[in-house]
Amino acid sequence: MDALHPIEPKAMDINEVKRRHGKELALIGNIDPNTLGLGTADQVRAEVRQRIRDLAPGGGYAVSASPCFPLNAPMENIEAMRRCVFEYGTYPIKP
Repeated sequence: MDALHPIEPKAMDINEVKRRHGKELALIGNIDPNTLGLGTADQVRAEVRQRIRDLAPGGGYAVSASPCFPLNAPMENIEAMRRCVFEYGTYPIKP
């Protein structure tokens, strides 16, 4: 399987990558490490939900931190990301 990871939020527009290459590549990541490390659980949920909404239709997207989980990420934020994936990341994708 061919996939692209990381897709750095501040360096690449993941929506554009999906439009241009989404049929050839799976996309992984793009959850901002600053949101995971410094944001609130609500901000993490909002970002994860938006990525799923934008990128999951048609398949080929896996939620992940980009490029990795920061050491300062509170467990509450990691858990918010995990729960959001289970809530919004199952097919059919909910709007």
